[in-house]
Amino acid sequence: MADQTGGPNYPAAKTPGAAPAGTGGGLAIASLVLGIIGVVGGIFLAIIGVIAGIIGLVLGILARRRASGRGIVLGGIILSAIAIVIGIVGYILTAVVLSQA
Repeated sequence: MADQTGGPNYPAAKTPGAAPAGTGGGLAIASLVLGIIGVVGGIFLAIIGVIAGIIGLVLGILARRRASGRGIVLGGIILSAIAIVIGIVGYILTAVVLSQA
């Protein structure tokens, strides 16, 4: 098919640097955010660290399987694991303090 100038109409070229849609980037960011919330919240309330850490860890593993941004996913997984540890330590310290009283 020709345009008004008489030349052929070609489809638009694909941009070589464009990222594929739906690669799980949202899961990676959610994992990172939950890891941060878990670490900070786990210092004050252990249950926040454990719950946010577990959810963040699951989302990080899912995002890693979808091969999204490796740095964000790795940061989310590490922070989520730290949040779980902080939450468990918080539970242990609470149990020790309550048993001494």
